[in-house]
Amino acid sequence: MPRPKVHPSQRQRAAEACNFCRASKKRCSATVPCTACQRRGIGDSCYLTHRPRGSRAVAPLPHPPRTRASAAEQVPASSPPSGGDGIPDGLGNDDASIEESAWGRAGFGQMGAPEWPGSPAPEPESHARMLLNLRGERVYIGEAASLSFLQLIRDTVTAQIGPSQFSHNEKRDSMLETEPSAAGSSGLETANCDIDLEGSLLYTRTFEAATGGLLDVFGPTEIDGLLVKTKTDEAPSLNPCQHASVDLVIAIGAQCKSPMDAQQVGPAYFRQAQHRAFAGMLEDPNVDMVRAFLLMAFYMLGHCRRNTAFMYLGIAARAAVALGMHSPHSYTDLGNPVCQRRLHIWMSLCVLDMLVSSILGRPPATAGLRAELDATVISSSGPSATRHGPRTAGLFASYEILTIINESVDALYGRKVSSTTMVEPFLSKIEDWSKRLPSFLRNPLMSSKDSSTQKAATDSIHIACLYYFAITLVTRPVLISRLTSRPDIATPSSSPLASACLDAAVYLVQTCSEAHKSGLLLGNMCILKALIFAAGLILGFDMFAKKELDYEVEVAFRSAKDVLDFLGIQSPQASHYSEILGLLSNAIMKRRMELSSRPRSRYVGKLLSFNREGGDPGQENGAENEEALAVDDHTTCNHAAGVWGADMAAQGAEMDGDVLRGWDGLELSQWDSFPFFNPRVFGF
Repeated sequence: MPRPKVHPSQRQRAAEACNFCRASKKRCSATVPCTACQRRGIGDSCYLTHRPRGSRAVAPLPHPPRTRASAAEQVPASSPPSGGDGIPDGLGNDDASIEESAWGRAGFGQMGAPEWPGSPAPEPESHARMLLNLRGERVYIGEAASLSFLQLIRDTVTAQIGPSQFSHNEKRDSMLETEPSAAGSSGLETANCDIDLEGSLLYTRTFEAATGGLLDVFGPTEIDGLLVKTKTDEAPSLNPCQHASVDLVIAIGAQCKSPMDAQQVGPAYFRQAQHRAFAGMLEDPNVDMVRAFLLMAFYMLGHCRRNTAFMYLGIAARAAVALGMHSPHSYTDLGNPVCQRRLHIWMSLCVLDMLVSSILGRPPATAGLRAELDATVISSSGPSATRHGPRTAGLFASYEILTIINESVDALYGRKVSSTTMVEPFLSKIEDWSKRLPSFLRNPLMSSKDSSTQKAATDSIHIACLYYFAITLVTRPVLISRLTSRPDIATPSSSPLASACLDAAVYLVQTCSEAHKSGLLLGNMCILKALIFAAGLILGFDMFAKKELDYEVEVAFRSAKDVLDFLGIQSPQASHYSEILGLLSNAIMKRRMELSSRPRSRYVGKLLSFNREGGDPGQENGAENEEALAVDDHTTCNHAAGVWGADMAAQGAEMDGDVLRGWDGLELSQWDSFPFFNPRVFGF
């Protein structure tokens, strides 16, 4: 006999629960926001759905293929069009309809998180974000930035497993910046800025290694000559910006050398250089001013002040334009060392400007200023760059690959146009660039462990990582579209473009991980930490979306966090990136536990538990105890999963030691052939 209907005024349980309480099967007060969501700190996202129960089923993420095959498969021409929910049903011929499936429909918005019935509908994903800086002002983060991609992953994670520390934390709307270092006592500042010539030269060698492949702003012996002048009676002959450049070389070297030097020597020399650079209030631009602000920007990147670095690059760019450094008419005699130095400073400015802008997703300050010079001067100087030595060759290689990155970001992200016909030409340009790369950048000589060896290693590491970064930026929209397509539609079983994105992320992390194990990484690598984080997000997103385990991706994801932990000793930004990847790892584990959990049998129940305190299971304290038990079980599973992951990583290290044993000599060609577009066939 059915139980009589209870009058609404006598009910002890709310008739309608909020979105989060219904998903987690917790008691809800049916208020907006409810008490449970207020306790969790997510009251702003709490609401009542009032939707029919049949429409509340959560659609899981698709499960992409178990392997990444090398051949592209096509969707049958008879595939049905998208359904009434607006979610795309396929990608067409080898990702030919990425624009339609990923950026123009509902469900994922524009490459956004899937609609999760019972949760707040995600905003249409425009990619661009406005984050809060250190002073609470909103700053722009563009479409191609890793921080924008991070928000897409957070939305997807929330849609699948609900709120978590990864997707809902107090830092998610803030851009990490360190406090400006306050000047200490005058006596301490004077002592820290009084380093002898021998110590200054040691910092100079570290500076050359830290900027290898990215900056070339001094002549072959210019730094040593300027240092000698600052220690002799010739110091008054140097202008303030020359003095500032010398101070900045020491500051950057100290920043990258050790934690103690980074805290004591680096800030003191930087403040002294900053005071000298602004002494003339930017009234009379000169080449030394361009160089000084370029070096200040590089130091600020390592000091976790990206917005300040971006502004310093803008000042350097306007000063360079005022001096005509962007014009080919300024380089009529490239045989003159003065003209060569001006050209290399301009190219170094463009390299750092394009790199920082692509990382932050902002328009570069040198946009529109490079075309004429590229066509008339730099292209004709390219072949001779190899004859001038590794430093110049590295600068030219970085300039060329970053030009391709800048063009691809503008075409694929800024204009929101992405298709195979748009992606493949950029990949072809990247492949052509890799074929022109000098052999000493692929296989630098590692016969000794001196400063020149570390400089050559850093050149190759930076250039290789820029190559992988270019591949990931070009193909990332394809990977996102592939991982977020519906599982019940006849889509291609694999995509060469999506596979190229994943492969490039794996290679990037492998490069940095092997460099770390070989002792070739400095304590602060301001560019590498951003590139490793970008690759780690791609690997983590793939791990979260897939049901099957990919051993190589798992090991690479763990290695990315390990390298960031090492860099985090001297870099708060790298430590923050490592923390984000750690929270993403927890979300991945939670989703896997949910997918692998088996239903409980109705023939048996738990009779005894020593972790539960007394109380009526129907009351609130009983529900809280059940929640505590669930947390304990989850912690136990996470511990077991962590042990399993450590064992897998240890086995991977042993296997990689055989495959990658040529790294001791930085023989990049033995494990890295600069792959373009051909997916690997996995043996696992």
